[in-house]
Amino acid sequence: MPISLKYNQTAVTYRETAVGQSTIKKAYTVFLASFACHIQPLDSTLAQSLPGSFGKQWMMFCPVADIKEGDKVLVGGTDEYRVVGVETYNFSFNPHMEISLKAFRE
Repeated sequence: MPISLKYNQTAVTYRETAVGQSTIKKAYTVFLASFACHIQPLDSTLAQSLPGSFGKQWMMFCPVADIKEGDKVLVGGTDEYRVVGVETYNFSFNPHMEISLKAFRE
């Protein structure tokens, strides 16, 4: 059974880009407008994902796409996460990505 049949949510990714001609100032802008995914809790306890940063983590399963660490993911228009890990599996009949997420607020 293809893993894509389990995708039951829709997400948007944002990536930091330079503001105007600035080489310092950056802002998040839409990168991938919409894609199907499935997100589930990775662990019920707090964990450290970024140096000095603790929080609960989730795992997102989605089609293979240009998603990188540091991107922001907005799921269902309300839940915001930061990408802290990316694994791509391009084999067999089930190519997909497994992305580690952490809660994120600007």
